[in-house]
Amino acid sequence: MKNITQAGKYLFRYRAAIAAVFFVILIFYAKPVSSIIGHISIIAGIGIRLWAAGYIGPEARKREFYAEHRIRSSPYRMLKHPLYVGNFFLVLGVIALYNPSQWLGLFYILLFVVMYSLITISEKQYLKEKPEIEASYRFSNLKGEASTLVVLAVIYAVWILLFIRD
Repeated sequence: MKNITQAGKYLFRYRAAIAAVFFVILIFYAKPVSSIIGHISIIAGIGIRLWAAGYIGPEARKREFYAEHRIRSSPYRMLKHPLYVGNFFLVLGVIALYNPSQWLGLFYILLFVVMYSLITISEKQYLKEKPEIEASYRFSNLKGEASTLVVLAVIYAVWILLFIRD
């Protein structure tokens, strides 16, 4: 269990860099399409992230696990890891829009599931001793999501450029 926990911590710390590397690879194998499913998936992912981030705040943006408590309000009552669920929908949407080969799309989905499974196991270990609280939604907690929106803008800009090129 200790190795799994360490792997989860490592993946959590470098999750953005890992995603960036796999996005660059995705660009080289892209055959962009306009997919309503892709756009809807991205909208759903952003919506879930904005919902969850309003409760959790800036702690979710750190490179290490950090929390003084476990949240049991709204999205966290329904989903154990709503930010990760939102990320999953974002990844599905990007894969649908960039339309790589089927094997690469499936590999990315499998990689995401394995990576975030390890992260959630590690995070669960970290949070198990923390007290639970009912948190309130705060718009001020959404500041950290600005970086998610910037990344999404870059993803769409690259997609548009590739789409026009083809």
